[in-house]
Amino acid sequence: MAPPKPSVSKVQITTGSLALEGVDNEANAYGLHGSQGSDDQSVRDMAKALKESTKRRRDTRRRKIENDYQVEMELLEASFSTKVAHVTGRLLALHKRRLETLKSVLERRTDIEEEIVQSTVKLERAFMNANQELRAVLTARLDSSQ
Repeated sequence: MAPPKPSVSKVQITTGSLALEGVDNEANAYGLHGSQGSDDQSVRDMAKALKESTKRRRDTRRRKIENDYQVEMELLEASFSTKVAHVTGRLLALHKRRLETLKSVLERRTDIEEEIVQSTVKLERAFMNANQELRAVLTARLDSSQ
């Protein structure tokens, strides 16, 4: 009769080794249990399959997180670009209005300066005419008094 098989309730996978709860791992490692070797191999295969399954799930989860992150970043970039375009458009419109206001103010200033120049020319002519009349009057008085 074969020795009784220990019941295995937990399988722990550690880096580089397999620890089975309720089994003499040292004897297991050296294959000292005879017929239990094939059972140990199936447990190792199950542990390996479990480890690979866990790795696949972790990789799938990681890829999903990376994809979600990428989608979120693209949405944020699009939202940011839209907001920047909107603000830039508003600023350009404001800048254009200010330039138009400055242009109209500059045109008005130019008109006023032209009016000042024309008034100055008129004043100069009037002064010259008054000066000539005054000279003529004074010259006539001087000539009549002599």
